[in-house]
Amino acid sequence: MIETPRLDAERAPVVTVRPAVLERNARRVADRFDGELVGVTKGVGGDPRVARAMLAGGATAIADSRLANLRRLRETADVECECHLLRTPMRSEVENVVRDVDVSMQSEPSILRAIGAAASRRGVDHRVVLAVDVGDRREGIMPDDLESTLATVEAFDGVELVGIAAHVGSLNGVVPTAESAAEFVEIVERAEEAVGRPLPMRSGGSSNALSLCFAGDLPTEVSHLRVGEAILLGTDPATGEVLPGFETDAFVLSADVIECKSKPSTPDGTIRRDAFGESPTVEDRGPRERAIVALGRVDVAVEGLVPVRDGIDVLGASSDHTVLDVTDARETIRPGETITFGLEYGALARGFGSQYVATAYE
Repeated sequence: MIETPRLDAERAPVVTVRPAVLERNARRVADRFDGELVGVTKGVGGDPRVARAMLAGGATAIADSRLANLRRLRETADVECECHLLRTPMRSEVENVVRDVDVSMQSEPSILRAIGAAASRRGVDHRVVLAVDVGDRREGIMPDDLESTLATVEAFDGVELVGIAAHVGSLNGVVPTAESAAEFVEIVERAEEAVGRPLPMRSGGSSNALSLCFAGDLPTEVSHLRVGEAILLGTDPATGEVLPGFETDAFVLSADVIECKSKPSTPDGTIRRDAFGESPTVEDRGPRERAIVALGRVDVAVEGLVPVRDGIDVLGASSDHTVLDVTDARETIRPGETITFGLEYGALARGFGSQYVATAYE
């Protein structure tokens, strides 16, 4: 990673984006997956420049879990692609889903009925992909309920079923395997038999399925992957490890130092809970040089910050202050300087969602 140039202090903290890196990472997926690659922008708030980079790298559509993000992309003149909604919409959103989204992922029949009614009022059929719970216990129809759900959905006017989707890892960390991927294919084949036609979108997973893909263990029947983190950060969500050949420096976050002092490493006084209801445990390392940057837990998932400069450790944060141990930094750090961090996925997503974090592009 590189240190980004310091920007206007009134705009700090700032996430700097390198679209060329994103395009190259997307191309690395597209070149090795023989199917439809859908770029996922929910980690960056539906940022249009990120979406354009994904499309330039070989993605054929863009997906997001937030309707507002997809609407933002729809309203961007030079982002022309299909838009997919990843999260079952709220009932209050169904009219806008039919208007603004090409394909939506669904798991709740009552919402699907409302989607169909909204589509029928517009004189169109809305394309849907049914999510099946294959073990992570987030969204999805249980496999044993699939046939009965399909019969219900097929009876709805205004709904065109075009695929089946599976997802693991985000809630309980279930890891995709060759066996679970094969089971997913069997589920899709059961669904196709039940409806009496092929379903073109066999959406077999997200970034955490790429290790299977690259090892040749993803069934060729999987025709569709939804990929965000691997393109954004170059990492496998299941392990946190860098995918072979991928780049990890598409994003850096810079924040200004507002205090730097030598202080004892342990607090003084009766300890109960901190501002977030936690009871921290602090190791006594004697006096240490501590810097504070103008950034806090309101802005970013602090545990996902990775200092670029050697010798800096993130000690903790409150709402608006992040405390660093800079004792071992190569050069003395002073107030007014900028500290740059790499970002893990949680930090990236929260940073893009914060009204206090600016965005710049290289």
